[in-house]
Amino acid sequence: MKPFRLPRALAEEIVAHAREGHPEEVCGILRGRDGRAIALYRARNIAEDRLENYTVDPQTLLRQFEFEEQGDSLVAIYHSHPVSEAYPSATDAWNAHYPESVYLICSLVQPESPVLRGFYLVSEPLEEEDVEALRQALPFQEVRRRLFGYHQPPSTSIPPALRELAGRVPAPFYIVFATDEHGNLVEDARVVRVVEVPVAVE
Repeated sequence: MKPFRLPRALAEEIVAHAREGHPEEVCGILRGRDGRAIALYRARNIAEDRLENYTVDPQTLLRQFEFEEQGDSLVAIYHSHPVSEAYPSATDAWNAHYPESVYLICSLVQPESPVLRGFYLVSEPLEEEDVEALRQALPFQEVRRRLFGYHQPPSTSIPPALRELAGRVPAPFYIVFATDEHGNLVEDARVVRVVEVPVAVE
């Protein structure tokens, strides 16, 4: 896989933003083309719980149309993990709606040695009947209020209930779904592939 090319100044800006926002998560977007970022735009995190979640404000996301008019694109979305590793969470998987953009995560677990990693998060919907069967067979965790997630790492054996799914969606992946107050599914439950992208800071 080709690396995502990130100018050093932009990488340093992501780290600086993460440190300034600590202990809350920060977020922003990157403009570019051909797998290389050329500009960074800080966003407002409008999530309710900014200590453990992020939502890029709509005004910032709308800038992608400006990029496209000028021949560029939304090449990446970044956010910070103040107290967890630079790896997508189940919440990140649930909120991922840009499969062609790289998701950059800056971890400050070791504040003096920040870690920046990139991922593609590619989702596909699951049928409701399949989700109900998986709910009975797998140890889903409630990662947010009424949001449930299951992570299948590549290093562990595939549970019997996942063998068919894993035949077309290689691990690592998440299965995520949300429910209403009665436990009924809301929105589309989905499986989200986690594909790491090398980040070349240049």
